Amino acid sequence: MDKRFAEIIVNNKCRETDRPFSYAVPEGLKEGICPGSRVIVPFGKGNKQLEGYVLCLKARSDIDAAKLKPISRLIDHETVLSEKMLELAKWMREKYLCYYIEAIQAIVPSPIRTKSSVVVELQEGAETEEKLRKLQPGIMLQILEYLEAKGGSAGMDELRSYFQGAKIDGTIKKLEEMGIILKSQIIGHKIGKKTEKFYHAHEQAAQLVGKRAKKQLELLEHISRNPGIAHTELKQLYGDCDGALRILLEKGCIAVNERDSYRELKSGVYAEIRHPLTLDQQNALLLMEGYFRQKKNVLLHGVTGSGKTEVYLEIIEAYMSKGKASIVLVPEISLTPQMISRFKNRFGDAVAVLHSGLSEGEKYDEWRRIRAGRVKVAVGARSAVFAPFDNLGIIIIDEEHEHTYKSEIKPKYLTWEVAEKRCQLEDAHLILGSATPAIETYYRAMSGTLGLVELPKRANGSDMPEVVVVDMREELKNGNKTIFSDSLKEAVEENLKKGNQMILFLNRRGYSTFVSCRQCGLVMRCPRCSISLTYHMKENKLTCHYCGYERENPKQCPKCASDKIKYFGVGTQKVEKEFQKTFSIQNTLRMDADTTSAKNAHEQLLTRFRNKESKVLLGTQMISKGLDFPDVTLVGVIAADTSLNLPDFRSAERTFQMIAQVAGRSGRGAKSGRVVVQTYCPEHYSIQFAQAHDYKGFYRQEIMLRKELGYPPFSSLVNLMVSGMNLKKVMEAAEKIDAFVSPALKAAGIEKLGPAPAPLSRIKNRHRWQIILKGEDGQNLRDVAAALLSSGLTELPEVTVSIDLNPLNML
Repeated sequence: MDKRFAEIIVNNKCRETDRPFSYAVPEGLKEGICPGSRVIVPFGKGNKQLEGYVLCLKARSDIDAAKLKPISRLIDHETVLSEKMLELAKWMREKYLCYYIEAIQAIVPSPIRTKSSVVVELQEGAETEEKLRKLQPGIMLQILEYLEAKGGSAGMDELRSYFQGAKIDGTIKKLEEMGIILKSQIIGHKIGKKTEKFYHAHEQAAQLVGKRAKKQLELLEHISRNPGIAHTELKQLYGDCDGALRILLEKGCIAVNERDSYRELKSGVYAEIRHPLTLDQQNALLLMEGYFRQKKNVLLHGVTGSGKTEVYLEIIEAYMSKGKASIVLVPEISLTPQMISRFKNRFGDAVAVLHSGLSEGEKYDEWRRIRAGRVKVAVGARSAVFAPFDNLGIIIIDEEHEHTYKSEIKPKYLTWEVAEKRCQLEDAHLILGSATPAIETYYRAMSGTLGLVELPKRANGSDMPEVVVVDMREELKNGNKTIFSDSLKEAVEENLKKGNQMILFLNRRGYSTFVSCRQCGLVMRCPRCSISLTYHMKENKLTCHYCGYERENPKQCPKCASDKIKYFGVGTQKVEKEFQKTFSIQNTLRMDADTTSAKNAHEQLLTRFRNKESKVLLGTQMISKGLDFPDVTLVGVIAADTSLNLPDFRSAERTFQMIAQVAGRSGRGAKSGRVVVQTYCPEHYSIQFAQAHDYKGFYRQEIMLRKELGYPPFSSLVNLMVSGMNLKKVMEAAEKIDAFVSPALKAAGIEKLGPAPAPLSRIKNRHRWQIILKGEDGQNLRDVAAALLSSGLTELPEVTVSIDLNPLNML
């Protein structure tokens, strides 16, 4: 086909430009360009250079060829998007009501994209000198002096940073109009490829080195014996040898060449014994093969400790033998090190890692390794679903019920939906795995949409742990006002005597949940969010966990000046301090967002616990699932009611999942396990079914309630969220949107809740109002949302309007 014209999506996020634009393909680019290529194109009246993605190539154009602008250049030698991934981007745009470029950028990770910068240069010549002499002292002259001091040029960002407070953009424009400066745009890669130097020695080179230059002689001899040795290896052996190598190069003793290299990921790999598959695991594999032949995806429902990961490993090994690639998704970064260890034990360097804990350079290199076909398995969090394999065989979503699989930024995609579509496009298969599947997922399995495969017993034959539920109301009546019930205290003391490990779980960071004045009742709240501040003892500060606002802990009430300041509720810091005080143990490990903010902190903490440097691990949701420590024989759930009282129809489901998952960390080895659950609502069905390890009983109860109330899976939802700094503008926008959508709802069978303030009515100084739409026909809901998007009401001034189809977070 004659590649004369290209349809291109440009990197410009707005409704008016959310379509392909036609460009002429210059003769010199025809050989290298194809669908999925990344290009630089001139765009708009000013011909600003923008990144773009080629959707398709044509021999003819509907637009007069003379009016078409030519593509400026190709960015890469190879495509960044396969034709299947282009199809996936198109589907995501329509499914999640986002812009084309937003869908593409969800697929192409940030480090792969280009960055654009503007450089300002001083013009030379007698005419410029004459204009300079006429300038009066002021900001213009200061800018020109700065440019001169910088050798004649500087970036716009640099200038803005240096002249903070001064509005220099207008001044720069005037200087440009006067012909004194010239502005130019530079486009380059965000992250560059890492290169490595490799050395070879020339024959008879030793004769060129003096006998006293011992280090040069040592290096030369080693390079001669090891032709092609890497620079990094020489530095490991000889320390700082850059100077000696430079001299050897100058003398012509050695030659060097540079090749592309990859940044090395540092992750622990722990030795594991490969156990033979249990009968249940063997049967599960056979059932899956049968479902795959029927073109059905599979829900693998296995109790905690049933060996789901071993099943994943066996399936991946089978696909690798067929030359097929695999993607394994985990919901938390904290689970990734353990999963990586198991996969690297089995598959070695054929495993790539993709998650937010990596540096930009590491993400870039892992993406390149996958794209180049150097690996067969990608393990990572949500975005790894887009790993650029060309020969995908299977996608596995572990702990599929987790809310982190829903993107909270545009496109607001559900990972399992994207995975399902990708598998359909690439003739691959999908496994959803969980001990506590999402109600909607299990419903799909019950209705036959998914194949259901079950692992009802633990792989090592051990029993599920005994779960003791403690009514904290009775504890209070009996005079126990501490964090720990008598049952938990006894269990901890017994566990410590036996030398076993334990996990204490609480889904709250910080020392206290809120701080209040007992004199006037004032609760210390975030000035930017509708939420109380949390006390962090170590820093002695009050912190907002939504916007990051911090303030000193007051010694007196800001309202009434009373010194009767009281700390209410319990956070992980307080649990740790009280535990250390109650049981006279200082060597505890705490794992929450505060202790895991540094790079590799998750892995370091878990390694210390694995190595038994501490008997006690305290933490939030990141320790509640997926972790496997054979010596943990006790789990304590400090407050099981945390998620139960949230204004969300999924609160019971999340409570059941949380208890069942964290309980599953106990008794996974040869020793029996025990779980103590503290609650003020012991009669709630979610807690009772979790105590009995009865997922199916919980499902039957919950699905009955969902059907009665018309919630998913018996309906679909859309959340229309309006936010802004000005409450009046937010309310007005919500009313306009309400007036627009309301007329179409009755005929479409859609129920409306709101407009009303969101449960979290203010975050980061932005007021939040929402309208919830609920209906049995998901397409009708999507049509209403799409009409709203096309109306322009989502682009009202001073507010932001978000459309979330089937939201997982109702707050």
